[in-house]
Amino acid sequence: MPDPAEKLTVDFFSPADCLVDIFSRALSYSQNIHVKAAGLGSLTFSGSSRRFLADTQDLADFLRQPPQRVQVSVLSSKTDLLAENPAARDAEELLWQAAFYGSNGRLLQGCHWSDVVQLKRWPNLTRLPTTSNAFRILAIFYQHPTSVYLASRLLKIPAAEVYQVYSAAHAAGLTRAVNREISEPQLKPHRQRALLSSLLERLSIR
Repeated sequence: MPDPAEKLTVDFFSPADCLVDIFSRALSYSQNIHVKAAGLGSLTFSGSSRRFLADTQDLADFLRQPPQRVQVSVLSSKTDLLAENPAARDAEELLWQAAFYGSNGRLLQGCHWSDVVQLKRWPNLTRLPTTSNAFRILAIFYQHPTSVYLASRLLKIPAAEVYQVYSAAHAAGLTRAVNREISEPQLKPHRQRALLSSLLERLSIR
């Protein structure tokens, strides 16, 4: 019997190749950060309250930028500027989007095609970028945890589409692999840039 791995072409991408790493680092250390992309606007992210507020005309384009094209500044952790802001959105949405756009049909490093995936809770898909079969993929993971490979076969859809949805859901913290412990990367906190912090606190949130 042929090895099913031979039937799959698996390309991986690193969280550090897109903006997932930037937001994950802020979450891990409860940091508040301001992210700016030249010509595309900015975004304020609170690792302490797990919320974000975007000031951009095109969030999708913003999140497609590679890390080297954005500027990250650390804001004060004394006051959470987004905790009570009704316009702020849940960080889960941002991480889904950053991984979704970063994937482009590839699988997030740390994940594997053989992972037996369980969806822990449903995301609000009306607020998220999805594929044409995203609902079906998530439904099978939620109702009958199965491997990424088998989900592709059962649903008769390209593996790359399952990779993209799984990567987005995993980055957002919505899934777990029931057959193994996924090793998460060791993250470092963002470095403080004191000269900008106080000014950005006054300007980023009003």
